[in-house]
Amino acid sequence: MKKTKARKAKKKARQTIVYTYGAFDLFHSGHVELLNEARALGDRLVVGLFTDDVVSAYKREPVIPFEHRKLVLEHCRSVDEVVPQHDLAPDENLIRLKPHILAKGPGAGWNESGNIPGAKTAKEIDCKIVVLGYHDGISTSGIIKKIKGE
Repeated sequence: MKKTKARKAKKKARQTIVYTYGAFDLFHSGHVELLNEARALGDRLVVGLFTDDVVSAYKREPVIPFEHRKLVLEHCRSVDEVVPQHDLAPDENLIRLKPHILAKGPGAGWNESGNIPGAKTAKEIDCKIVVLGYHDGISTSGIIKKIKGE
């Protein structure tokens, strides 16, 4: 029995951990594609989910509350763990989790500036940064505009 636990712990220690983050409000196929793309980079995908306060401060009040968004993400095949992200930048979680790869999709305004939130901390902990592609055709903002008839 002890050998099995030791083997599992050793295997877990060798896994490549990928970290990505976002609001994941009004979950859609673009989110699925982003998560699958991030998961393909390693053995384990940890998602930092913006709290309602972070989403409200950055964009707007989320349509779906944190606990519901978390539950949706936890049921995605590509996601191994969901952790709250209490800041727009993932620094706190990067330091705590020490992932091997920080995978960030476009959006959140960083792609215009080129400054990926968390990049400095990622470099400090020897975490590779991978920029994920944009998935055309759907976005949370677009869904909201369509609902409003804009």
